[in-house]
Amino acid sequence: MSKKQLEAFFAKAKTDKRLQGQISDCGPNNSCIVAVGKSYGHKFSPATVSHWQRDHS
Repeated sequence: MSKKQLEAFFAKAKTDKRLQGQISDCGPNNSCIVAVGKSYGHKFSPATVSHWQRDHS
């Protein structure tokens, strides 16, 4: 579930400049990315972000 939430969040970020800025402002802080995702209604963990980054870098 959380992987699908994360993928939906990043798909939204591709078209939303404001969201891209918020993610960029987080830098390497995955907990910050989780907090931004939560504010947009997406639920995932910092570990899910780490795995996604590893698989997509």
